[in-house]
Amino acid sequence: MISIKVRLFAALKEIIGKNQLDLQIPEGSTVKDVIAVIEETYPAVKKIIKISKYAVNMEYTETEKKLTEGDEITIIMPVSGGVYSASETNMHIEITGEKIDDAKVLDFVSDISAGSVLLFNGTVRDNDDGKPVEYLYYEAYEEMAVKEIKKLISAAFNKYNILKVCVIHRTGKMDAGEISISIGVSSPHREDSYIASKFLIDNIKETVPVWKKEMFEEGGRWKRL
Repeated sequence: MISIKVRLFAALKEIIGKNQLDLQIPEGSTVKDVIAVIEETYPAVKKIIKISKYAVNMEYTETEKKLTEGDEITIIMPVSGGVYSASETNMHIEITGEKIDDAKVLDFVSDISAGSVLLFNGTVRDNDDGKPVEYLYYEAYEEMAVKEIKKLISAAFNKYNILKVCVIHRTGKMDAGEISISIGVSSPHREDSYIASKFLIDNIKETVPVWKKEMFEEGGRWKRL
């Protein structure tokens, strides 16, 4: 037998009542085998698991992957304290529970070689299709989120002629009008900063383990579940 752990976030954590499962499984077991055990033990999560992706040791993987002693599985549902960050000369990433200062984003990406400095802010709406939203709550697997955003920024540098990128994503409770994500991109010419910014926000919403819960008067729901 080998020991592994399963990290749980957002709706899965609420349903199961834990943020981590410590499991003993036979040698040679795969991610698929572990998922089957979880579904049998917690039938209420089947709907979520069906539309989820999986990561082993913070890397996305297929369910056929065999597991070894000490592996960590994370169930990544469709996506949304301290600061988790990564910074290099041409990129800066933060996952933070603090309010976002978009001036910091602009300051990082500004460059004398840039003909375009673009700032995108994702902000909290006060409604969802006309239904009043009291506030939003974001939860993230911070370490993996930073790692995945870094991959996307690297891909953007390969695809577009850009100079610097800064991405700051907030977690925790946010009221209407507050910034949930701020993305800054600078480039020699304006077209590249526009398309690179769109590439980043579209893919961050798809692959980065950050989840959003909308809170209404009658209760809350995790978005896209």
